[in-house]
Amino acid sequence: MTIQLSLIICYNLTYNMVKGMIYVNPDLMLKVNLMSRNFSQLKEHFFWEGSIVKQFVAMTNAIKEKEVLPERLKEIIAFIKKETSWTSYFRGNNLFMMANLLGFEDDYRKLWMDMQFLYEKLRKSGFRNCAYLPLAAYTIAKEVPKQNWDSSIVRMNGFYSSMKKNHFWLTSQDDYVYAAILAVSDLDLEETCLKIENCYNLLNSLGFSRGNYLQALSHILALGEESVQDKCHKALLIRNKLKENGCKLHYNSLSTLGLISLVATDINKIVADIKEVYDYIYNQPGFGFWSMSKDIRTMFAASLVCNSYIDDYQKGLLDITIGNSINAIIIAQQQAAMAAVIASSAAANSASSSSN
Repeated sequence: MTIQLSLIICYNLTYNMVKGMIYVNPDLMLKVNLMSRNFSQLKEHFFWEGSIVKQFVAMTNAIKEKEVLPERLKEIIAFIKKETSWTSYFRGNNLFMMANLLGFEDDYRKLWMDMQFLYEKLRKSGFRNCAYLPLAAYTIAKEVPKQNWDSSIVRMNGFYSSMKKNHFWLTSQDDYVYAAILAVSDLDLEETCLKIENCYNLLNSLGFSRGNYLQALSHILALGEESVQDKCHKALLIRNKLKENGCKLHYNSLSTLGLISLVATDINKIVADIKEVYDYIYNQPGFGFWSMSKDIRTMFAASLVCNSYIDDYQKGLLDITIGNSINAIIIAQQQAAMAAVIASSAAANSASSSSN
């Protein structure tokens, strides 16, 4: 299976504290400047989209060293609207980010057709229409050869059924994304489901509150090859150290904590890296105090750092035990960020509607 770095890839970060200042290597400076320009362009051309969605799209394009192309985005948005009804879940909070994903393709119409085909197959196999099913369809369409689509859907059903069996009241449509991530990996279904449950129970005994976000963290941790004990204790230590450094991850960002835990070999170093990236992002126009919440900024910083670690791993520079799960981890990072953006945007829209 071809490794797709997709939305958040290859962000080489080199930070050092020099006389109280953050030194940033030229490559990073170019990308951060590009991110700011991209965000400015998106603000100018897309007034009605939420800020967090535009921030996310600005960042994903900058990481690919691409300037946003407003006219191309408008073209793809018009295409999606033409191909779907006004009640489609490919619209709404998904529309702008789906257009951005398709914009990275040479032939976006082909990927769109594959996604639509898979979306219908997922519905027929028992998955319900919802805002998260398009992300699941995208994951399979992008990561799995066509001849393996049916087996991936069977695996996705297997993972989701296990989640539902173990946590009937917690498991819901937002878990479709995680079921798809696990399905496209090469992990054994039964063994991985057992690891998920063991992670959930151990994390709860370590002080994490039971609930949907803890379940999401357990799903991500199950991708790693370390023991359940090692992964869970590492997650606890990282959470505490991030909090000490003013980079607290809220419960709705616990999946990001899982990603940090999977790639971290030196906990002190990765937390220091995240803090430095967090501070640098804070000073960028459109990403500061009034523009982005602390937990989302931490999620952005952690995503950037984690991808630099993954990039080093692929170059053979890091000794990390993630083996064949590396592809699933990259996809998980992309999808966890997207799911958080969709949820935050939906919450903001709901609050706005309630106040009117």
